[in-house]
Amino acid sequence: MFYLPDNSKTSPSEALTETMKKLFHIASLLLLLYGCNQTLDSKGNINKEINIDTKIKYYSKSVDDTFFVSISLPNDYYTNHDNKYSVVYLLDANLYFDIVATTFKKYAEIGLLPPVILIGIGYKDLQTMDSLRSRDLTFPIAIPEYEMSISGKADKFLSFLQNEFIPVIDSKYAIDNKNRILMGHSLAGYFTLYTMHHNLLNKINLFSGYIAASPSTNYNHNYLIKEFQKLKSGNKNEIKSYVTFGGLEDVDEEDSTALKSNEILMSFTKTLKENNNIIFKADIYSNLGHMDTPLPTFVKGLQFVANKKE
Repeated sequence: MFYLPDNSKTSPSEALTETMKKLFHIASLLLLLYGCNQTLDSKGNINKEINIDTKIKYYSKSVDDTFFVSISLPNDYYTNHDNKYSVVYLLDANLYFDIVATTFKKYAEIGLLPPVILIGIGYKDLQTMDSLRSRDLTFPIAIPEYEMSISGKADKFLSFLQNEFIPVIDSKYAIDNKNRILMGHSLAGYFTLYTMHHNLLNKINLFSGYIAASPSTNYNHNYLIKEFQKLKSGNKNEIKSYVTFGGLEDVDEEDSTALKSNEILMSFTKTLKENNNIIFKADIYSNLGHMDTPLPTFVKGLQFVANKKE
């Protein structure tokens, strides 16, 4: 289910449907359909002949479930044999992969983005994503008032990424493993920041960039914000982080314990930039709501984290 910070009367399914309508109208102007279906097992076996865009299934031992993965390669991938590419891991792929893949490729063609390998991690279908994302993208278990049927397994999902999936992707594609980027929206934005916190806490250099659109940091009464504030300084890796909110999100917020967007970003500025030497940037898109921030955040975020000069 989608975690809606505004606690509105709009159901998760209705919000998902409305967002799909908006994205469809945008995607209809851009979307090029590619690809073929492939299978990839836990040992990383994949057919040698693959198109630019590929869809695979991957069973995770850590989560004990099968994920449906979409892979988009740069247009010059098979002709530029000497190049190694940054890799972007995109969450909630059922909803966002097609439009993000097309946008990234088109922007790369005109020099507004670098060419990247895009890995979208999703589920069997949108309905499955709607029911299972709260399982995989949250930690700890949700407080009772959220009425989430399953939650708090983000540690299992992160273990899947770190120990199972990313090593296979690294071994199969021409990847610059010093430039891995994780991006997500809402609960997936929460997981993105959860992963950054975990990696800082344990001094793991899994990702060099973290892009979070409207992260649900009010989850469990600002649990993750408080965990970041406990972090001790000592980061020595070059890490960039980009976090955004929509300016309309605070207007509809009814949770009295939730921090305002500017308070969250100020906290991150102190924790990440000042205390942990992370190159941190934040934006509030004044006229956007919670469900409107993903695409501009992903584009501007990639421009920011992939810019070696900043």
